[in-house]
Amino acid sequence: MDFSRVLVIGLGRSGVAAARLAAADGAEIVVTDRRPEPELTEILAQLPAGTRTFLGGHPEACLDSVDLVVVSPGVPPTAALMVAARTLGLDPISEIEFAWRHRPEAPLAAVTGSNGKSTVTTLVAEMLGAGGFDVVAGGNLGTAASELVLTGGWDRWVLEISSFQSELLTAMAPSAAVFLNLSQDHLERHAGLEEYLTAKRRLFAFQGAGDTAVLNADDPASASTETAAARRFFSLERPADAWLDGDRLLVGDSELLRADRVRLSGAHNLSNILAAALAALAMGAGPEEVAEAAASFDGLAHRHRTVHEVAGVRWIDDSKATNIGATLAALRGYPAGSLHLILGGQAKGQDFAVLAGEVRRAVARLYVIGVDGGEIAGALTGAAPVESCGTLDEAVSRARAAAVSGQAVLLAPACASFDQFTGYEQRGDVFAALAREEVAACP
Repeated sequence: MDFSRVLVIGLGRSGVAAARLAAADGAEIVVTDRRPEPELTEILAQLPAGTRTFLGGHPEACLDSVDLVVVSPGVPPTAALMVAARTLGLDPISEIEFAWRHRPEAPLAAVTGSNGKSTVTTLVAEMLGAGGFDVVAGGNLGTAASELVLTGGWDRWVLEISSFQSELLTAMAPSAAVFLNLSQDHLERHAGLEEYLTAKRRLFAFQGAGDTAVLNADDPASASTETAAARRFFSLERPADAWLDGDRLLVGDSELLRADRVRLSGAHNLSNILAAALAALAMGAGPEEVAEAAASFDGLAHRHRTVHEVAGVRWIDDSKATNIGATLAALRGYPAGSLHLILGGQAKGQDFAVLAGEVRRAVARLYVIGVDGGEIAGALTGAAPVESCGTLDEAVSRARAAAVSGQAVLLAPACASFDQFTGYEQRGDVFAALAREEVAACP
């Protein structure tokens, strides 16, 4: 690409990958990160030789003689350095788009939404792989897009796209763009739900008539998204381009597969399969390959997976349910009064009263943990018996004592985890380990 000096703001994995890709283009590299040098030793070792660094802050001096600014997703558009760049006529672009500019001819499936992105991204890649394509997946999930470009060796790619990545898009036009759903999330970054929605919809802004937009007919925010692309709808509630008819997953009027062949649990995962199928079919996969991939896929870690079952009680890790929309989706489809639900952590300004209806229906007992547990308990008073536990260990102990055969203990916290854990992964691992301790304790 024709840039002589590129500034990369933020040295997460995507920022490092963007710096390496820009160096491969022959550009001089400048990077900046708010963290001081002692915290970045391992990361700095991954940067191209000759990289100029500005660490411990974002001084405007790092913009000197720069002709392109690439931004990591953790850096908000309102950051002072971003504003200064625009003042100089430098419109920052996201790392995702920087990568796409290197391979705009390669068919791209891009997946956004509040919940289910990683599952659908992986499913689309599995379906395309089953169809014989050389495909890679990454973006917000796993490998940074710029790293995928550097590695090469593929003809199609599937990227998970967060609102932090899509809000700065200026040209990226996915061959198939998927909008799964919208619920309260990231309101600590976005000014409100409308701004969050606008960021999501930007993924569709540059599509053309030959592209495909895969939209959720059951979600008003997704269904009403405007785009020049051909709109294809999926639904669990009504006939659509892909839909659930009783126990059959259909594409149009043709059966894709029966629901009892699906290994994923939860009605929300049937919706995810329908969305992935429309995207994969639009990208060239055949119905038989799509169906086989959907039937064999058993899910990703910490996303509604049974981690143990003992004495007729299932223990389900859905630690990746970090907002109320994900938890709401997790609750649907369970029999009335069958769940012992663990909620809590950092609430991120969400309105937990939205959960009351499904909690009242599906939950036998509710266990709240974390820094915002009291707030959550207050919002759901009367929906189910509530126990304030503080820690995950205490919640598991109380749920173990109360759950009976035919019920399940579900960790679907609807919250971020950083008050007590390093991330949702550690929270899920701890939950699984505690469940296994139960198994060990049983005669």
